[in-house]
Amino acid sequence: MWIYLGFMRRLDREQRFVEHPIGIREITNLTLTTPVPLRSTASQSMVKSGILSSHDGEESLLEIEFDGSWRKEIADFMPYLPVVFQF
Repeated sequence: MWIYLGFMRRLDREQRFVEHPIGIREITNLTLTTPVPLRSTASQSMVKSGILSSHDGEESLLEIEFDGSWRKEIADFMPYLPVVFQF
């Protein structure tokens, strides 16, 4: 599921910004590994625009990088959730 809020502008987001308790500020990379090709217009648009990189793999996995991963820390939620945070 993808969510697009076309009415939100950067200034709106910055005015509503609340500091995260661990200090992360921005998603800097999204990588999706998937056994099924991305077919939706939304997902293809995200790949073409550079928002999301997609790779073929046997298992699904979403890797979310925050702030360029400058802290070199990882939170791995597997096997319960196929998501890895890099911050």
